[in-house]
This record gives sequence, C-alpha cells and structure tokens, in this order.
Amino acid sequence: MEFNQKFLIVKDNESKEIRYFDYDKVNGYNLFSKGNTHFEDAINVDRIIIIKPTFIEKIATKKMNQKFQNFINMVSAVCEIDDEDESGECYEIVLDEANKLRMEIINKYKKYISEEKLKLVMKKIEILEDELKLRKNVLISSLEQKEKSVKRGK
Repeated sequence: MEFNQKFLIVKDNESKEIRYFDYDKVNGYNLFSKGNTHFEDAINVDRIIIIKPTFIEKIATKKMNQKFQNFINMVSAVCEIDDEDESGECYEIVLDEANKLRMEIINKYKKYISEEKLKLVMKKIEILEDELKLRKNVLISSLEQKEKSVKRGK
C-alpha cells in the first residue's frame, strides 16, 4: 500500500504547519536526488521543485556553468594532445560535444536563465568551436603537406 501524498512545508515564524499542496501543477525547476542515498530515520527526498525565480536562475546558471567548464576542460585536453593525434578524430568528437552542449543548454536552461547569459554562453561555445575547426584545418593541411613532400621525395 503506497501513499501518494504531496505536501508543501511552509516555514513561518507564526505558525508551524504542513499544508497540503499539489505540486504537479506548479511550474518550477526540478532537481532530482543523486544515486541511491537513503538514510534511516530521515525524510528521503527524490525530487525538489524550486519555485522562486531568482533562486531558479542561480541554480540553472550554476549547473550550466559547470557543464560549460567540463566542456572547456575537454577542449584544453584535446589541444594538449593534438601532436599525438594525426587523424583529427579528437577534434570531431569535441565538436560533436559542443553541438550537444549547445542543444542541452537551449533545451534545459533557456527558460530559466536571462537572455543575456544565454547569448554570452552561446558566443563562448561558438568561439571555442571556431578555434577547434581552425586547429583541425591546420592539422589536416599539415598532413597533406607531409604527404606531398613524401611523394615528391620518392
């Protein structure tokens, strides 16, 4: 027998009560718990809905910046190992990740963050993409030059 009750805990200095609240109809930012961390003698929470707009923007911005920072780390790792990779495959993988990050930001965070922050992050991704494409083209042209010089020499 499973209970499907929904409650909102309201912190108020005057009255300390729990009110019934149907949160399926509330528009807000959903946060889900990580992993399977359940404690005995505690309230286990699987999902939190944030309703306050300023707090939603802060949380969404923080999550978006974290994903962008992971992308920057990936780009810097590829730029460091470009001497070892002669095929340019790493650049293709990171360019695909850039496209994936762009779509994820648009789909998940667009309605929660300001237009200015969204444009700024998109511009940063575009700049990194252009740099990766440039490095890939330089690598391919240098490989072609090596192949031409090897063919001329023989």
